[in-house]
Amino acid sequence: MTIAEAPYYESRFLRANDPDGERAVWLRETLLLTTTGAASADVWVMMFDRSGHRALKQQYPIDDAVFDRDPWTARIAATALDDTSATGRLPTARWELSISSAGHDPVRVLADSAYQRKFPPAKTMVRHPLARFDGRLEIEDRVVDVDGWTGSVNHNWGTRHTPAYAYGQVCGFDDAPDSTFEIVTARTALGPVLLPGATLFVFRHAGHEFAVRSIRGSLQTHGRYTPFRWTFGARVGDKMIEGEIVTEPADVIGLTYADTHGGVKYCYNSALAHCRIQVAGKAFARTELVSRRAMFEILTGEPLDTVPLLV
Repeated sequence: MTIAEAPYYESRFLRANDPDGERAVWLRETLLLTTTGAASADVWVMMFDRSGHRALKQQYPIDDAVFDRDPWTARIAATALDDTSATGRLPTARWELSISSAGHDPVRVLADSAYQRKFPPAKTMVRHPLARFDGRLEIEDRVVDVDGWTGSVNHNWGTRHTPAYAYGQVCGFDDAPDSTFEIVTARTALGPVLLPGATLFVFRHAGHEFAVRSIRGSLQTHGRYTPFRWTFGARVGDKMIEGEIVTEPADVIGLTYADTHGGVKYCYNSALAHCRIQVAGKAFARTELVSRRAMFEILTGEPLDTVPLLV
């Protein structure tokens, strides 16, 4: 069972897109232990649908939550998430999904040593970067049959949220369904001043991996984002990657995240973003890859006028 002292947060979640890129689900189980108030456990349910997005958050006492590491399982009240299934029941939502991981190796976006150190204070890992989801989700007035949707199972934890970041994920490109991409441009802070962003990524394609996972390595990368366009790239040895992730405000769900030291952050997530990248190098021929089912998430300390906060 996860035992931690404040300040601490942990999030275990899944996301999945339908094959047409028109709908997506995002389910989260989270713990929050703050230095300023009572600890809590939250269940989040988000449905992306261009006919109208829906988002729910249900908060429970921390005693209603059990987060185990072996086997990897999160349970909050009548909800649960593990490596093979996600089930849950809330007053206005219920779901039952099976998860098939297909045996792909987990993705560590940071260098191995970073997971053992206090810095950075926020850690992230993708347990299943190319998973299949089947089942059913009901949220408010919508019933969605999830049949062969593709997505991921993820794990975030740490002592506080990164002050500001953009995070992107692709679980299969349109013409390369077995290729995956994780990228982050994160900005740490020195007191109240945000420092320039560092861009890290992991790209898997055609049996090869191209990655930059360290701050030193980020000297060979670049990333620049605004709501909601992000351009990025890297040149390392003979390998090159350049690309962008874009979305429309209408395809974004806005959420409020409490932080471990008090205060809040604002999360703006789209599971209906578009990603385009170009890659080249000896390991793979020059290629352009496109996905209509990318995730694009921005965390900021100030709310945006262009996207309403649903939760």
